[in-house]
Amino acid sequence: MENAETQDMIECPYDKHHQILRTRMQVHLSRCRRNHTNLKKTTCPFNVTHVLNEPELEFHVSVCTERKSLEHFRNVVNAPTKPTIPPPMPVYESEETWDDDETPSYNPQHYAANSNVLRSIQGASPAQRKAFRKQERLRLLGIDNN
Repeated sequence: MENAETQDMIECPYDKHHQILRTRMQVHLSRCRRNHTNLKKTTCPFNVTHVLNEPELEFHVSVCTERKSLEHFRNVVNAPTKPTIPPPMPVYESEETWDDDETPSYNPQHYAANSNVLRSIQGASPAQRKAFRKQERLRLLGIDNN
């Protein structure tokens, strides 16, 4: 009695001694094709795992089982005849308006100058950096320099 795994084995078109699982056939064909470059094989346009001799291609295309699924998608019976219209977007009403808010905008330099945080200065001359460091030291110690 055969198990399900041996029933799902198929023969490689390049070498009849290769018995491959149906799920692994596409990977095997890409490897086996490199080893058999001298054979005149062609691939079915409907399924890449169908590899056959060039003279057999025309007949195979006419009877290929995969063609049915392609033809089904090409010839849809209930194709829409006009473009679909998206549903209307709901209108949300809110009593909250942020435009009337009188809150001042956030100024990070002003916030840092009035908080207990370390600041640094970028792109200043050495004299300006020295003055800034002195002013920061006094600011952090809580000494008013004005």
